[in-house]
Amino acid sequence: MVYKKKVLFLSGLVGVLALLYGGTLIFEPERVNSRNAAFQWLDPKMLDEVERIELSGLGDALSLVRKDTAWVVSRDDGEYPAKLERIDDFLRLLSTKGSYPVRGTETASHERLGLTEDTASRILIQGGAVGYPLLDLLVGHRDPTGREVYLRTQDRPEVRSGNDSFSGYISGSRTSWYNLRLFPDQENAVESVQRVTVEPLTLEATAEEQEGPSMPEPSFSLSRSGGGWIIEGASVNELDNQRVESYIRSILEAEGEDFIPASEASTDDGFTQGRIVLDWGDGLSRSIRIGPGLEANQRSAVVSGTPWVYALAEWTVNRIFRAASYFEKP
Repeated sequence: MVYKKKVLFLSGLVGVLALLYGGTLIFEPERVNSRNAAFQWLDPKMLDEVERIELSGLGDALSLVRKDTAWVVSRDDGEYPAKLERIDDFLRLLSTKGSYPVRGTETASHERLGLTEDTASRILIQGGAVGYPLLDLLVGHRDPTGREVYLRTQDRPEVRSGNDSFSGYISGSRTSWYNLRLFPDQENAVESVQRVTVEPLTLEATAEEQEGPSMPEPSFSLSRSGGGWIIEGASVNELDNQRVESYIRSILEAEGEDFIPASEASTDDGFTQGRIVLDWGDGLSRSIRIGPGLEANQRSAVVSGTPWVYALAEWTVNRIFRAASYFEKP
């Protein structure tokens, strides 16, 4: 009987100690703070409802609008295709739990932390046709370490802090949100391209010549034949098939530097200073036409089937407008 009593007593003692130890783990300040710090700004279940994103504060105000499955950057002068991957990354940042510990609950601290409407940057996420707010987030000053920023939602006085992953989206250049690919829907379609026609760039005469534009090189075409390529309109001994494929890929992956509002683009020459035409096996045909030069070593360009005018870097233009001799096998 004594033995059984000791066993019962020791078992009870072990149980009490286990409860006490478990309580210390549950209510340990660091663990409590860690649980309270885990926070997400936007419920992932709401992502399918997002229809509009407004960013303002550190840079120019920016509006992103969903159009069916695509997104556009909405400006006063029109709508321009947006980079879907960047928008997805941004919404993932807002809807993923991270460490955002509470730093205060008093409204008196908002001005000091840069979290008033007049001083904060703002992220407004809206949903539905009427644009009801899903998230209205204010981004304030950095903390003393410079690594975190203070944040709060418009409807709550509670202030949190977190890693500054937001400023890059809010203050980034407008062009970082643009999808500036000339052929965004054909970037992986190299194998489907059957023919490429190149009408070389017009070479402007120098001021000393005063004889008008010089004669460009003749146009030529690259066409698939069997398992390789042939050239028409130029005398080339033997084509380098890999170089041709790489060239077509460079055209399909080409990107502009910016969009030029139609009101600012000169169309007097009809964009006739060079042209590339691509023909696909399914009958699709698209062209790039080059227009007048711009500032900062850029050229204007238009792509058939789209309403936008692109600013292309001079090096991009030179990379996609190759002479026939470039494709000759060494």
